[in-house]
Amino acid sequence: HRTDTAVWALQTADGRRYARVNTTVGELDTVRDISNPSQVAQSADGAYVFSDSYSKLTRIDAALPTDLDEEALRSSPSTPAGTTDVVTADDYVAYRTDSGAVFVGRLSSGEATQLDPFPKADEDAPQYTSDAIALDGRGMLFSYSSADASVLRYDIPASEVRARDDFAADGITTPVITAAGDTWAVVDGSDGEVWMKGADAAVPTPTTGSVLVGQPDAAGTAVYLADETALVRVPVDGSAVTTEVGSGAGVLGTPARPTVHDGEVFAAWL
Repeated sequence: HRTDTAVWALQTADGRRYARVNTTVGELDTVRDISNPSQVAQSADGAYVFSDSYSKLTRIDAALPTDLDEEALRSSPSTPAGTTDVVTADDYVAYRTDSGAVFVGRLSSGEATQLDPFPKADEDAPQYTSDAIALDGRGMLFSYSSADASVLRYDIPASEVRARDDFAADGITTPVITAAGDTWAVVDGSDGEVWMKGADAAVPTPTTGSVLVGQPDAAGTAVYLADETALVRVPVDGSAVTTEVGSGAGVLGTPARPTVHDGEVFAAWL
């Protein structure tokens, strides 16, 4: 996540800290302690930290960053109850809860509303539930629901459903979702099989074990998967899958989520 030349990062293993990296000189210029951090997010206008298992959202004071202990975080806005999954893109944010409910909003307001894409006359009708969500820089939400047997494309700024595509597939054990433009891809995170919008069958990929999928790219023509051995490109037009980094044999490490920025793909392994 970038704002000017500053990138905010979290340390969650040996010590719990958040830090600002000056990318111009490649150095840390700020390091502060934080209690129980979960994720850092950054928009064009500010940086934010999710903490306490995604239950709190705190805006970082870029001018005077302070240690964020339990007392300081207690007064921060709460996220939707039961939040287990958070995706962000610029100022847009979407939450998925342990019941599958989806909430959407903006980081800057700290508020989110529950997604009810198909209002029903029956008040007792079940709520919309999701198995996987993703978000691109336009504020377009992609949501896969096994209960609804569909993939939803929802425009957060317009508060409008843009598309609902029927999709039912057997054998997806760890569903995740990403997209290139308006073309979504549901991926089994356990083995890297890809179900693309409009395709008749899953696309196998040369991945090993579990995979991470790249963030959606509104201007993209392919989606990216990373495993411990490689970075794989899957074009949305159905052309050949290619391995962009790695051989698929040697272990590179634990993958970070692939990210496209200004048309360039970034991948890393720890």
